[in-house]
Amino acid sequence: MLRFDELATLENREKRIGMKAESLIRLREGGFNVPDGFVVIADELNSFNDAVLAEYADENILYAVRSSGTSEDLAGSSFAGQYDSYLNVRGIADLRAAIEKCAQSIHNDRVTAYAKRNGIDIATSKMAVIVQRMVQAQKAGVAFSIDCVNGQDKEIIIEAVSGLGEQLVSGHANPDYYSYNWFEEKLTSYNGGVLTKADVQKLAAIVLEIQVYYGFPVDVEWAITGGDIYILQSRPITTINYKAIKGEWTTADFRDGGVSVKVCKPLMASLYGLCFDASVLESFQKVKLASKNVKSMYDVFFARPYWNWSVVKAGFAKLPGFVERKVDEDMGLAPSYEGDGMITSKTPKTMCNALDSMLSIQMHLRQMKRTTDKKRKRYLDRLAEIDKLELSDKTADELYQIWRDFIENDYIMIECGYFRYIICTMLLSSDFKDKMRKYLPEAGMIQLMGGLSDVSHMRPIYEMWKLSRQESYNDAQFLEFLAKYKYHSKHELDISYENWDESPETISAQIADFALLDDSQNPELLSLAQRKKYRETFEKLPKKLQKQVKRFRYFLWWRDELKDVSTKTYYYVRRFTLALGRALEKNGTLEAADDIFFLSATEIAQNKNLKEAVAKNKRYYQSFLNFSNPNELGCRYAQRLETITGTQILKGVPCSGKTTTGTARVVKDIHDIHRLKAGDILVTNYTDPAWTAVFSKLSGVITETGGFLSHAAVVSREYGLPCILVVKNATSVIHDGDEITMNCETGEIFTTS
Repeated sequence: MLRFDELATLENREKRIGMKAESLIRLREGGFNVPDGFVVIADELNSFNDAVLAEYADENILYAVRSSGTSEDLAGSSFAGQYDSYLNVRGIADLRAAIEKCAQSIHNDRVTAYAKRNGIDIATSKMAVIVQRMVQAQKAGVAFSIDCVNGQDKEIIIEAVSGLGEQLVSGHANPDYYSYNWFEEKLTSYNGGVLTKADVQKLAAIVLEIQVYYGFPVDVEWAITGGDIYILQSRPITTINYKAIKGEWTTADFRDGGVSVKVCKPLMASLYGLCFDASVLESFQKVKLASKNVKSMYDVFFARPYWNWSVVKAGFAKLPGFVERKVDEDMGLAPSYEGDGMITSKTPKTMCNALDSMLSIQMHLRQMKRTTDKKRKRYLDRLAEIDKLELSDKTADELYQIWRDFIENDYIMIECGYFRYIICTMLLSSDFKDKMRKYLPEAGMIQLMGGLSDVSHMRPIYEMWKLSRQESYNDAQFLEFLAKYKYHSKHELDISYENWDESPETISAQIADFALLDDSQNPELLSLAQRKKYRETFEKLPKKLQKQVKRFRYFLWWRDELKDVSTKTYYYVRRFTLALGRALEKNGTLEAADDIFFLSATEIAQNKNLKEAVAKNKRYYQSFLNFSNPNELGCRYAQRLETITGTQILKGVPCSGKTTTGTARVVKDIHDIHRLKAGDILVTNYTDPAWTAVFSKLSGVITETGGFLSHAAVVSREYGLPCILVVKNATSVIHDGDEITMNCETGEIFTTS
């Protein structure tokens, strides 16, 4: 046994005391008011006795005795309410009996059924037991740091009863219900009774700080006595429904670019929001696939940007030949329905109804094709002018004006131009695939999308490879390369990250890594091989389809080219934003220059109460740092518990290459890419352009997200690499070092080790 304060230095603590006890210790370490107590460690349950217990417990004090299983309070399964607890226990003999009963509850029927339903192996689980001083509560209850019924991420829900909270947890009392929007600082539901308004606000503030402390939504058991709030327990919220979020919202394309693969800082999220409706919604309305009544299709949930897929899908459903399942899968979305979903047959009536939209689409594509080269030149000329701006001698007011002018004019113009090209490829994609499937297998169709010449994100890779093949390259060559590609970074859609010219060691390391590879992994030669495969497949097509292939590839190439211009634009967004941030730090408007990334573009432009806005936005951002919210959410997506049992066989969307077998290397963060060895199969959440350099050494790629036009898909096709996308749970089910087989015909993945 160890007292709470003695557990701070216990080795392998989490596995020995269980997650519930671990959470209490962490809460105490975080300064939260947790009643004092001790833990009977799992390995010592058979060896403690009354004499030992008497050294830790007072005969005359009331205690609460609770379980702390090693499988309990996990991120994906909480075991909440499955184990036994005992309250108001007094005396050494009764305390020992309560501890023994609590420990035995690891084998009760509830636990066994819960574990089976959730696919959890409890054969190796152990039970520790928590003994805490009993709080004689005047008021008690539970609080949820989010509204997990409706999916509201800033709404704190509180249920309260008079006296002990056990009657609430056990369902023996009807609690009072309160809700508080902490972001807007207002009570949204208050019925009085047990808690005063001041109680609700004080309790909500503590619950929010616990969520910020852990970085994920929590439910909290609390008690109030004598005006003091005690935290009795905190666990992750493992089930969230989204019934108040109308429609279907997705991070598709956003997560591939990197802006929504994890929590997103407010400035970056707001910049995307400025452009999304002004380009994407406008484009769909222009081709008559979205109603003029739709005002916005962009929002942020759980600190990640989402866009309204149901608006786009409803537009596509107007076109003859629409099959909902095909459209969802092409976008890398997991269908939330059985069968093919909505279907729009090709009939004279549907063709007639869609004629206006189909003509508008063709006119829009022709117009984009006519003007794109001219627009790119204008964008690049403007960025070249901006590059000459000297910022070091500017006042804060002057920097404000420069920042606002750039964002409101240049940034929005360039980024909207890029977004419009994304829509062009989206409009062409489904029709292209439908027509090609009649003549080619999936692998052949994929080859038609690969082998693009002079792809922008491959250019720096080719040049780094050439530098790596020289026995030595001088500083002038390196600096020339750096000046040419300075706008790239490790995370190109997180402008709080340094660019290459700010961290040149990043490039030196990649060049050194290339030097260790043999010439068979030359990225330029691999791309040439893919172009040959493309030509061989292309020549087999009927002439009438070859024209469509060329048009689709034209838009794919320009999509990538304008993405490169977009990346250059973000270089200047970062440069101007940091310069302004430093000026605001200097004059005391901000605590630190980097705080400016925690302001929205609108908040920066308004320049009011910036410190308060930073503090609030940081809390929201930090609330979800360790939370894996779904890539798709909304009222149509019912909460589903998915388990994987037996042989580990996964399935995703095949994107490139042939069946291959190799060693899996699970890399969840780009900072760990040094672990990749030649011939490894990369298993990761996603990739963005910063990962491109490592593809030369891989024998396959598996990602949890993505679509046919995602970065992983594009680069894998260029290299001819086997690639399977949208493999849910890949980074947790596949273990580092596993021997796995990728079947790129079916999308199946088999563990062979």
